[in-house]
Amino acid sequence: MDVTALQAIPLDLPPGSELPAHSGYTDYEREDLMADCDQVRLLAVRKSNAKRPDDPATAFLKKYYRRRIETVFSQIKAHFPAKIHAVTPEGYLLKVTLFMMVFAFDQLTI
Repeated sequence: MDVTALQAIPLDLPPGSELPAHSGYTDYEREDLMADCDQVRLLAVRKSNAKRPDDPATAFLKKYYRRRIETVFSQIKAHFPAKIHAVTPEGYLLKVTLFMMVFAFDQLTI
């Protein structure tokens, strides 16, 4: 499921970018294509039985960055209400954008 979602997302990243991802996005073929064609490194966290295990230093860095991403996502989500009422897609995006701005301003005051 996650790999299918990754293939459906249009990625327009500059060459040399690194894209951290959790272990659900492990797709060696897609990873190789992104590296060869787009010069983008997909940094999926490897499972313990992976065919291409990471060296310990790389595994540590991937785990560190993934934890930070998950923490920030949880902090952003904490500002969201249980339900976002919007009539149009534009209204929904406006509300989500405003919640993210509240998160950014909240981080400035800490």
